[in-house]
Amino acid sequence: MARVLNFLIIILELIAFKKAFKWHGLKKNFIYYTQISNLLTLVSSILLVIFGGKEPVEVLRFISVCMLIMTFFVTACILVPMSGMLKELLFSGSGLFHHLLIPIISTFSYMLIEKRVSLKWMWLPATVTLAYGLVMLYFNYTKRLEGPYPFFLIRSNGVKMTVVWMTCLLLVVSAISFAVGYHSPKKSDLKFIFVHGLSGWGSYDTQYEYFPYWGTSHGDIIRYLNEKGYESYAASVAPKGSAWDRACELYAQLTGTRVDYGKAHSEKAGHERFGTDYSKQPLLNNFADSRFVLIGHSFGGATVRLFSELIRDGSQEEIAATDPDDLSDFFKGGGGDGLYAVVTLAAPTNGTTAYDLYEDESFDVSEIYVPEEYIEKSKRMSGVSTPVYDGRQLWDYAAFDMHIDNALAMNETITTFDDVFYFAYPCVSTKVGENGLLEPNPEITEGLFIKGSTYMSRYTGTTAGGFIVDESWQPNDGLVNTVSAGAPIGALYTEHKEGQPINPGIWNVMPATTGDHMSLQGGLTKRVNVKPFYLKLVKMITMLFLPV
Repeated sequence: MARVLNFLIIILELIAFKKAFKWHGLKKNFIYYTQISNLLTLVSSILLVIFGGKEPVEVLRFISVCMLIMTFFVTACILVPMSGMLKELLFSGSGLFHHLLIPIISTFSYMLIEKRVSLKWMWLPATVTLAYGLVMLYFNYTKRLEGPYPFFLIRSNGVKMTVVWMTCLLLVVSAISFAVGYHSPKKSDLKFIFVHGLSGWGSYDTQYEYFPYWGTSHGDIIRYLNEKGYESYAASVAPKGSAWDRACELYAQLTGTRVDYGKAHSEKAGHERFGTDYSKQPLLNNFADSRFVLIGHSFGGATVRLFSELIRDGSQEEIAATDPDDLSDFFKGGGGDGLYAVVTLAAPTNGTTAYDLYEDESFDVSEIYVPEEYIEKSKRMSGVSTPVYDGRQLWDYAAFDMHIDNALAMNETITTFDDVFYFAYPCVSTKVGENGLLEPNPEITEGLFIKGSTYMSRYTGTTAGGFIVDESWQPNDGLVNTVSAGAPIGALYTEHKEGQPINPGIWNVMPATTGDHMSLQGGLTKRVNVKPFYLKLVKMITMLFLPV
């Protein structure tokens, strides 16, 4: 979305400059503050469209937006009253673009969509304005230029009045800078790493700018938390890849290295050992020295748990199969000292019957009625979640890891570490219907999930590996059984209650959130404002990190 708006700004700027050249001439026009601020806007918008929200680009955007607001303020509150030229300055010609449209669109984009700069740059707009003012005072004093702004007419105003004008100007610019750029200072050194689920996307993916995975309906959660002072990042891992592959990709993004899936794993799975190189675009700039929290939604939960195991304890299989000089640090173990907490959200920690029930011959789905409209909608869900098979082994996809037997087998390999805090947030969107049977609540469940949720609400049986699925597995969020989204079976856990002490080395299973599988993303058609949820979550973990 930021790129779209800035592309629009570029078009408007080019139109405006063409009009300005035609009406005023190049030399005189570019001496004015309005034109300098718009030229800076044009340059910063072009850079943002090309390079995205890098800090140098956002610094330029910040300066230009403050200058544009100042331009609008001076035009509307000083020049129009002095000249009476309301139409000429605000509603026609280059003035319509430079004084009104572009300032409004740029401010909207920067304040609500783009990443804001660090508070350390708050002084820049006033400094730029002061430098411009001193140059203009010199031009006026030496008779090289006069006007159009009354602040700089030192020859007619006199020194004393000019100082008053300039002081007022800098105070206004400083106020604008503060209003535009202020956001909560950093609350702690904790870094919150968000990992998406099946078929999801993160900040490395273009679509995140237009439709953020984290905060689908009410705005980007990552931006929101950063503005509140909680340093947050959104990783981008294989949408339908296995937990192993996704964990390897997460490590490469965090450390700024090339993805290494492991010699042993890649040979067995039948795919290339190495993947994308993130050395020029790491998710974090100083992962080795960072204290961090891993937050995984849906299959992102399995991803972050396996990541924690590999970075701490490594992989004996990879160590045995790989020359020590060729072995990734990820598989060596002994790292991850900075891991502070692991959070799973609506995660199939113990698998999901959404996959197993179709393979149980004792369960006949044809006997369960589902309205036709939901059957059609479920086909879209199937298309989104079904992987495009590329020749690798079938066990190297997310769908394999989410079967109950396979999830439980993975759990056997993952340690609950004594110095790490663990939180599990299940969701539930089922209810008891008029017929006394459990069913999805259509008021809070996306139509995509209704068919699968209906089957899950009725299913009991036994998996191929002998695990008994009883009635406790029937409540679900449309894709994951509520009970499965708690602690790993066999792990030490507690059912958390408000005010209860929180200790490391034990899973804190939080009360089930009323909502479907997408509710903690922000929903799709069932819109949910999840900003309060995530703000409460990061505040709670930060308080553990910095106890009062």
